[in-house]
Amino acid sequence: MDKIIKHHSRDHYNAVSHLSRFQRVSTVKDSMSLTNPSPTSYNSHSYRKFDVGRICMEGGIYSRQKCPICKKTLKHDERRKGCFCLDHKEIAATRFEVQFPGGIYQRHCSYESAEQSLLHLRYEKRECEGRFDPQDYRTTRPNSFKVLAPKYLLTKKSLANYSRIKSIIENAAEHFGHCNIRDISGGDIEDYLYGMEGISEKTRFNRCSQLHDFWMWSKKRGKVITLAEFPDFPVIDFELGTRKITNWETQEKVISKVKEISYHINPKIWLGIDMLGTYTKLRPDDLRRVTESSLDNDGILTIHYPTKLKNKFKTLRLHPDHVDEWKALQKKYPALSGAYFFRHTKGIPGCTENERFGDKYLYKWWNKAAAMIGLEGVPLYPGTKHTTATETAKLLGSKKAEEASGLTNKAFKRYCQIENDGIFEVVTTIRRKKKGEVLPFTKSKRED
Repeated sequence: MDKIIKHHSRDHYNAVSHLSRFQRVSTVKDSMSLTNPSPTSYNSHSYRKFDVGRICMEGGIYSRQKCPICKKTLKHDERRKGCFCLDHKEIAATRFEVQFPGGIYQRHCSYESAEQSLLHLRYEKRECEGRFDPQDYRTTRPNSFKVLAPKYLLTKKSLANYSRIKSIIENAAEHFGHCNIRDISGGDIEDYLYGMEGISEKTRFNRCSQLHDFWMWSKKRGKVITLAEFPDFPVIDFELGTRKITNWETQEKVISKVKEISYHINPKIWLGIDMLGTYTKLRPDDLRRVTESSLDNDGILTIHYPTKLKNKFKTLRLHPDHVDEWKALQKKYPALSGAYFFRHTKGIPGCTENERFGDKYLYKWWNKAAAMIGLEGVPLYPGTKHTTATETAKLLGSKKAEEASGLTNKAFKRYCQIENDGIFEVVTTIRRKKKGEVLPFTKSKRED
């Protein structure tokens, strides 16, 4: 018995002195397990923590393999750098597993790899102190960008712009991969965003904004990232420019050309573009969302889940010309009430019958007709919505044009490329004063 106690004390002393000399962590053998092996299937002493100075001694290296002769589990021998049979010293393990408190299990094909992994975990546990999260070191990488991305996208699936969000997040997930989001700095995000070539500053800003929303969502989940670990996102400055537009005369020429070249193929191509050129409240993607039942008997078009609006709908009173055309086309191409109204007809190469128009379909037809009349650099959106907003402001004033557009004042200023009515009134007053014209006298409230 004295020999056993002395042997245990000497083993513990040697292990501790070994740590002091090389300033590294290692597994302290439990000599009692040599005399009374554990019946479990793992080579293991139980998880224990020894602190020599500030050295963490938690976790260990194990092997599930057994000796082919005696069928005993192979035990870890730190001095021999491997796992061996206690009775048959020549039998060594070829597969290893690192176990660490918190449910961390890592498999390795070499002892060197397992040892490095264990040393890293012990170092992180010691340095991070209360901030050490075992989930960060699991093989499933639960807090990595690539694993969190699909969960984030599930929360955005009901949004009208989901496809754009999905594209941004999946592109970022491909770049950051299984990197823990705690380890992604503001500099890494900036390098990623500015590493994209051929995109505008507005697009770069939109991507940055979406990534910021992803990080905010991760912070709200809890145990993923704290406020102190939140990266500093880059500040991206941009200024939205005005688009090149045309006038009503040229716009009407393009729309007439669209009707000439497409009406025999599918009359709805012309109708859609003509509606975009008439109603500034409409967006191209709004048309793709309307169904056969969207137009009621009073000529009111209801668009559910319109572009950029969640859980809302948009209503629009159509002109009698458009109502008549709409109903005539419903008779010509009958369909169920839930079918998309703007859909392909039979016999168009590259298009499936009754499939709704693609998001660029009307855009391509506009460009084709515009090129045929010599109009360049004015695509569908500026050529219809922007042009009509500007021409309406010229004819009826900015206020009425803004009401018809359904836009906020800030957004309308980008669409309507004409001077504000108030500025014109000021200029008129100045001219009258300079020319000596008599200005109308208005009584003040105090004189009444």
